[in-house]
Amino acid sequence: MNQQISEELQGFSIGLTHVGCVRSENQDTYFCDEAKGVFAVMDGAGGMHAGAMASGLVKNALGYIRAPHSAVDLLDQFEGRVIDAKKDIERVAAKANGAAMGTTIAALLAYGTDFACLWAGDSRVYRLRGGTMEQLTTDHTEAQELVDQNVLTPEEAKNFSRRHVITRAIGSGLELELELVSGNLRHGDRFLLCSDGLTGHLEDAVISNMLLDGAQKSVAQHLLSGALEKGGTDNVTVVVVDFDQVKRSEGVGRI
Repeated sequence: MNQQISEELQGFSIGLTHVGCVRSENQDTYFCDEAKGVFAVMDGAGGMHAGAMASGLVKNALGYIRAPHSAVDLLDQFEGRVIDAKKDIERVAAKANGAAMGTTIAALLAYGTDFACLWAGDSRVYRLRGGTMEQLTTDHTEAQELVDQNVLTPEEAKNFSRRHVITRAIGSGLELELELVSGNLRHGDRFLLCSDGLTGHLEDAVISNMLLDGAQKSVAQHLLSGALEKGGTDNVTVVVVDFDQVKRSEGVGRI
């Protein structure tokens, strides 16, 4: 199993991704840049490597973010790079005779005491604060829309036949619409970014217990292993970010 895991451990964040137990290609990817305060998980969709290419193009675009000089600058740069990635995806899709290509994104931006989460699709961001976990994102899926309309209960949505159909993404032929929530960081905040390969197998209560237990690397490994032990029917990606200190001046510093 270890040979199939892609891992990146930095000062206060870790990213892990695994192809899973069923699929032959990993269309997930992640991005971590502690110095610039940018973290993201992307889950690609599309046949013939198109999903992997879409998520990879977004990851590549995020790499062009420069060192921000304010929280607003970081947000503006991020949104600009996502727009660039969408254009890249559309160009590649056009060369492939209009092949459907797209990817979800769940991102965390951090600058000083400020954070923002931006997302499209069903990849998620959770925050563990003071021992309590909260889902900061809301899935952009047909199933979630029906739950919001009181047509389905949350339990019924788990078995809904179209529960994996997303309503927003970064992709060809799709309007780009990112949702955003923002707030202030606190000492001890722990964030989890993940693809639905994790949440499709592990309940929130299980994820919460795992986030409470141990250092970020062991937490990330336990989360990934838990999804694989439950069947690993999809690619699985997790990014764990710990804010042990919140720097009140420029940048994120030792988070």
